[in-house]
Amino acid sequence: MYTDAELTETIAALQHPDPEERAAMLKALWAWPAQDKRLWPYMEALLEDTSPCFFGSPPRFAEIRWLAAQALAADYRAQGVKRSVHLPQAVAPVSAEALLTAAHRENLVVTDARNSLLAVFAHLQRTDQLQRSDITFP
Repeated sequence: MYTDAELTETIAALQHPDPEERAAMLKALWAWPAQDKRLWPYMEALLEDTSPCFFGSPPRFAEIRWLAAQALAADYRAQGVKRSVHLPQAVAPVSAEALLTAAHRENLVVTDARNSLLAVFAHLQRTDQLQRSDITFP
């Protein structure tokens, strides 16, 4: 269980206006579950966050809510809670290569820089060109 200071710091990151800050905390919570139920409402709130984010190696791009679902499911498992996290009509992670291909198809000027690829992801999101499906995280 987190100390009050750790809890406050984690909540602040999960509520940060910058999606990169939210994503960074969610990546950490996915890798190292907090095992603190007090964080669940804050992670659950992010299940609605469709902001684009970057993670992984090789690079992947997704919506914040995908990372939130992974982090929440990891915390459930770490605490022995048998509960799944369901994301309706979610975008599965997209590779940098797939984004570059889509950018060229759309005649978008793009580099392989992260911010440029995040902009491509956001464009494809806005124009409903990313495949969506219901995803359940056990």
